[in-house]
Amino acid sequence: MALANQEQVEALADNITKCANSIHDRLMKAIKNKEIDQNAAQMIFQDEASLRQRANGLYIDAANCVVDGLAESQKSIIDLIDTAKEEIKTIKKIASFIDLIADLLVLAAAAYAAKPAPILAALKEVKEDVEALSKDSQ
Repeated sequence: MALANQEQVEALADNITKCANSIHDRLMKAIKNKEIDQNAAQMIFQDEASLRQRANGLYIDAANCVVDGLAESQKSIIDLIDTAKEEIKTIKKIASFIDLIADLLVLAAAAYAAKPAPILAALKEVKEDVEALSKDSQ
């Protein structure tokens, strides 16, 4: 079962931080390549900072973020976030980039709330984003 102990919550926070790192790298590339305007870039920088804050909150409060009854495996959650991190690096459409970031923020917030239903809903959204991005890159 996922997020069933402090170590698993910390592992989720690690992966969310890695996603924030990928967001930053992709955003810097978009800025250099003039793929994005200043307002959209600022919005994404703010989302990146929010994602890092949520990950930091999970680290700090990991013991209180343990989830009971989450019907997902820890591996499936970590694998999904890893896949999202890799997709972030190659996203071509900025709108898809923004959507994935928003869904990752919702996932991090749901994990912090330690409520299974919102976590599952957020995982579904991230999975759909990743699947759509995988289709776009083929």
